[in-house]
Amino acid sequence: MFELKFADVGEGIDEGTVLKVYFQIGDKVKEGDILVTVETDKVNADLPAPVNGVITKLGVKEGEMIHVGDMVAIIGDEIHETELKKADKEDDAGVVGDLENSSQIIETFNDNHVLNEINLSEKKILTTPLVRSMAKKLGIDLNNVNGSGINGKILKEDVERYQNENLKNSTSTIQKQNIKEQQSLNNLDFSSFDSEVIKISRLRKAISEQMKISKNAIVPTTLLNEINIDNLIAFRKKLKFEANSKNIKLTYMAFIMKAIVIVLKEFPIFNSSFNEVKDEIIIKKNINLGIAVDTEDGLIVPNIKNADKMNILELAKELEIIAKETRERKVSIEKLKNGTFTITNFGALGLIYGTPIINYPETAILGIGTIIKKPIVEQEEIIIANMLPLSLTIDHRIIDGADGGRFLKRFQEILNNLS
Repeated sequence: MFELKFADVGEGIDEGTVLKVYFQIGDKVKEGDILVTVETDKVNADLPAPVNGVITKLGVKEGEMIHVGDMVAIIGDEIHETELKKADKEDDAGVVGDLENSSQIIETFNDNHVLNEINLSEKKILTTPLVRSMAKKLGIDLNNVNGSGINGKILKEDVERYQNENLKNSTSTIQKQNIKEQQSLNNLDFSSFDSEVIKISRLRKAISEQMKISKNAIVPTTLLNEINIDNLIAFRKKLKFEANSKNIKLTYMAFIMKAIVIVLKEFPIFNSSFNEVKDEIIIKKNINLGIAVDTEDGLIVPNIKNADKMNILELAKELEIIAKETRERKVSIEKLKNGTFTITNFGALGLIYGTPIINYPETAILGIGTIIKKPIVEQEEIIIANMLPLSLTIDHRIIDGADGGRFLKRFQEILNNLS
């Protein structure tokens, strides 16, 4: 008899919603058969059967919440009537591994092992992996946070409250105003409206939480500029022949990505995070380039690891792959964590400028607008040029506007001289 539990998939994801259950008690399954599909904040995870056998017990139902460590199913050689009648009892055994190996088998531990696990857990702070990850990103020591949950369990709200109280740039006036606005919203009676109530998805809730953290933790300012990319257009036309021969879709984004990673090497402060609690700036040696992808369910930002080590065609190919995986909600957790700088392309929707929100705990984000033809003066002559609008949002706590201007100027130089 083997027990399959919901995995700790990392990146603070410790719960999900069961979208589909494909088998029932008594059904025979083969190793690799998908038993359940679970929707998490960022991906949809298929949980396969770890072994051949018969499902003797199911611990999940469609539409229900599932948490890390919850039993998904028990697979045995045959159905034992006593097992079917046995009451649900939570097993203290560890959970399965990462998302890609979520079919790992959990065998029953002996009593001494369970006792040791319980004793170890008593020494730990009572909270969830999601809260631990959140606190780590914010540089918060959970020993200093008062938990409001059962038995002093630290909740997300507790960490947010602690962060808000300790933000150096926040004022009591703003905090009081936010409280009043929230109370006013809570007191609104929507029953008098001809309206429709829509339950938000897990992804939308995750986006909402991330935006709230970014708003509270960062002091942003956005710099706008537009650059002549006539040279880039000519270079892309030449490189498209090689790209087509390798079945690679070569968009302008690949060139933008290449130019950005070069500039980030010269301006490492834009590839950093700010630990406000310790008054430290953490410069990241790796450049993991985040790409905002518009999906049917909402915005998801996967990232390309070590993008600075790729050439233009390699970046174009990886961009094509990661965008497809993300839109299909099949992107791996590994590609969703540890981004260092993000690019968002609202030009795909015909927009020119925007004020993109920094993907905390990053310190900058570059927005790309749609290419427009317009007259400009160059060497005292009026010409029609292809202009690329740029919107660079920076964390003004550690990056000055002048540095942002120099960053954009250098980006223009590199983008028009790629080879």
